[in-house]
Amino acid sequence: MTTTAASETEPNRAASPSDDDGDTAMPDSANAWRSSGMRELDPEAMRRFRKVESRFLDVTGARGYDEVRTPTIEPLHLYTSAGALSPQMLDRVYSFLDWDGWSGERVVLRPDATVPTARWYAASGNDVARVSYVQPVYRFEPGDADRELWQCGVELFGAPAAEGDAELLTLAVELLEALGIEDRRVDLAHAGLVRAVLASVGVDTAAQLAAYDRMVAGDETVIEDLTAAKPEGAAALRLLSGVDGDSPGYVANLRTALLPLVPGIEQALTDLEGAARALDAAGAAYRILPATAGNFEYYSGLTFRVTAGGVECITGGRYDGLTESVGGAAAPASGFAAYLLRLADLAQNGGAS
Repeated sequence: MTTTAASETEPNRAASPSDDDGDTAMPDSANAWRSSGMRELDPEAMRRFRKVESRFLDVTGARGYDEVRTPTIEPLHLYTSAGALSPQMLDRVYSFLDWDGWSGERVVLRPDATVPTARWYAASGNDVARVSYVQPVYRFEPGDADRELWQCGVELFGAPAAEGDAELLTLAVELLEALGIEDRRVDLAHAGLVRAVLASVGVDTAAQLAAYDRMVAGDETVIEDLTAAKPEGAAALRLLSGVDGDSPGYVANLRTALLPLVPGIEQALTDLEGAARALDAAGAAYRILPATAGNFEYYSGLTFRVTAGGVECITGGRYDGLTESVGGAAAPASGFAAYLLRLADLAQNGGAS
């Protein structure tokens, strides 16, 4: 949702009922004094918040991740130049004009923590950097759904893809283990796999984005629609829609079936196989799927999400082109973000929401 500064339009205000004498009446509920989607954390919630925060910083610190913090207000062009705002996400950012009386720029409340962290890395001069953060992002959601989303996340810059992917997956599993969250599963996918298959059958970039979003949303008709439009690619498209395995051996079988049809997917399959082996070594349950993360333009390689008790609590992936898009040198990069308050609820219940 794009909002505007008070100087541009009249701000919304909660109704202030008054009696006939002009005295202001008390609201029926404390919610009358609170913006939609914003809420306090009471002392008990803060104890659970601090527990998750502490465990997160301990686990990541033991792996060499140092904490950073980025500004709450950022220039809109930081995100648009990085390709980090899909059309759907652009409609959900809080944007306003930062005006000094003579000139101004369009700014946003931080909708994502990875892009400003990549900017920090681009200016740092480091070859390899491991950083963590605990901070909120702001995104419009309809009704009274949360719009201030507390995240604890990590970013790994400069490490080769195979090494970095394995490290982050293992770290995500270690975090949930440290919090006592059980019934965990990692869903793996690869943006390059989907991109290569769709491109091989002649699907243009805009249609690829739309198709990927439908896959992430679980729309089972997307492949049927693509097959109807591109019948010559039916075999590859149906193999893509049927991707669902849980072992390195499954990836080997997928390579045998799909590689002759789409030669450009070799690296994606190698990345998936390496991730599966890393999760096997960590003793983690996982599935290999066609798609796991939105923002198709943003990711360049492996993507993943972690669920506990069926509740999504961690999402991440590889975005090798990001540092270059914010003024730095090209560097391999990947990371994940965990929803802190969701982890707190899961930790309290052992993984059951």
